[in-house]
Amino acid sequence: MAHRILMMEDEPQFRSEVAEYFRSEGLEVISCADGEEARRLFVEQRFDLMLLDIMIGSRINEGYDVCKWIRQRDNDVPVIFCSARSDEMDQERGLEYGCHDYVVKPYSMRLLYLRIKNLIAHTQVLRQSGNTFSMHGISIDNDRKTAVVEGREIDLSPKQFELLQVLMENAGKVLSREQLLTQVWNYGYDEDDRVVDRLILRLRKALGDHGERIRTKKGYGYWFDVKEEK
Repeated sequence: MAHRILMMEDEPQFRSEVAEYFRSEGLEVISCADGEEARRLFVEQRFDLMLLDIMIGSRINEGYDVCKWIRQRDNDVPVIFCSARSDEMDQERGLEYGCHDYVVKPYSMRLLYLRIKNLIAHTQVLRQSGNTFSMHGISIDNDRKTAVVEGREIDLSPKQFELLQVLMENAGKVLSREQLLTQVWNYGYDEDDRVVDRLILRLRKALGDHGERIRTKKGYGYWFDVKEEK
């Protein structure tokens, strides 16, 4: 079954060219021209990935708004922003809104296709069997609150377990300290966000060699690396 992509792009010819190329590569593309239609399609259909432009006509932050709306309903579907806005602040804002990747126009359609293909594959690496998640030699059991690395159960504190769980469930996605504080500690970033750094260090140590899976995105936060090791 072909993977289904929802593309929000307001320039008709460019939208048609991108959609045609992706279809030639075996993707099923549903395109729309604005946020209202994107929201309607998202509710009515299932998508494997969202490809969003940021500025739609005079609505300069339409993509951000749609991404925020999506994240309130689905925290898993991958989102890629494709925008002519190349400023670092725009890219940082995209990550804060929950995108998995940010591509600056003009871009290579082939490279964007490969990004899409890899991101969907990485998202699907995490398999749920009952209440157990497994990825790259690490398994977590939400019922028993245990973590196993290469068949060996490791000793984690409750917060270390919750942190690992959040990172694995959002594998491939950069999570800011503020997001981790909210999801693991249930309070906002006005608190001491260095508590995240300290717990990350202890979690990496507990995971041994697999601790390298928890990567740092300087200036942004942390992410669980799902790339196959060479």
